[in-house]
Amino acid sequence: MRLRPEQLKTHLERSGKMPVYFVSGDEPLQKLESIDLIRNHYQKQGYDERIIFEVNKSFDWNQINEASSNLSLFSNNKIIELRMAAPKPGRQGGIFLQQYVENENNDTVLIISSDKIDKGTQNNKWVKAIDKAGLMIQVWPIGPAQLPGWIQARMQNRQKKITHDAARLIAERVEGNLLAAQQEIEKLLLLIEKDRIDIEDIMGAVADSSRYNVFDMLESAFVGNIDRTLLMLNGLKNEGTEPLLLFGALMWEYRRLCSIAYEYETGTRLENIFREYRIWDQKKRPITSVLKRHTSKSLDRLLNYCAVIDKTLKSGQRDRAWDQFSTLLLAIAGINTDKLQIS
Repeated sequence: MRLRPEQLKTHLERSGKMPVYFVSGDEPLQKLESIDLIRNHYQKQGYDERIIFEVNKSFDWNQINEASSNLSLFSNNKIIELRMAAPKPGRQGGIFLQQYVENENNDTVLIISSDKIDKGTQNNKWVKAIDKAGLMIQVWPIGPAQLPGWIQARMQNRQKKITHDAARLIAERVEGNLLAAQQEIEKLLLLIEKDRIDIEDIMGAVADSSRYNVFDMLESAFVGNIDRTLLMLNGLKNEGTEPLLLFGALMWEYRRLCSIAYEYETGTRLENIFREYRIWDQKKRPITSVLKRHTSKSLDRLLNYCAVIDKTLKSGQRDRAWDQFSTLLLAIAGINTDKLQIS
């Protein structure tokens, strides 16, 4: 079964348990929110234990079976999150996923996330097995024409109204970046108390999101520009950026980088990789630069540090998380990770 993100909440409320959910796409905010919605739904039903796996080239797929069958002191019901940069688990992973889905475990819910799946991947047996037994949520970018309406709907969900002109101004400033749009919505909710927000209200309140952009910051780290990277990170912090949203954007781009590095080291030509991942023109230079500095092994090592940041955020230690963001970005930019004590 396949649904759009906006259909997910109603489906969860009205339908029974499914063994697997597959959230895919290239838009980080909707992916993050869809995964959170599924997880929260099952946690309310007593699925108290959460296990996260980051898939890399050396991933042992048997870990999932072990995790689902191991007894816990706290709960028999588990949520297993499987994070793949690209929807390409390889032959062994594909066989495992197909068999896992076909042999349903009532005590476990599997949530898989990845970037967009192409037409070729959709014909793979493991994807068809998920489509038949579980739920696939495909996330698509929201176009410029639809973005003002998306902003208005978000405001409505928070018991606020915003005029179309005001929503359009926000849309123009964030240039299609939903994470940035959500940041601006949160700011407006904090700064403006009235129930109806018009264009005059936001002229002074909405920051120009292009000033401090998460993806521009990552590109600065990719090319090794340490000063600019830290300047943009501090700018995002001072603007009140939600750390969880920042982490979601970082992880979306970083997992993609890990996948690119793996394909490059296994012999795929860089131009073919760029074409596969739809990386064009000025976006090629940062990727090329970081691949000269890092191997897939060193990137996997930093991926372990991302799991540390994830735990920090979930424990509510926001200030510490900002320090860890800085550590991660410095390591990507080329600072000696041994000195930064990344394990």
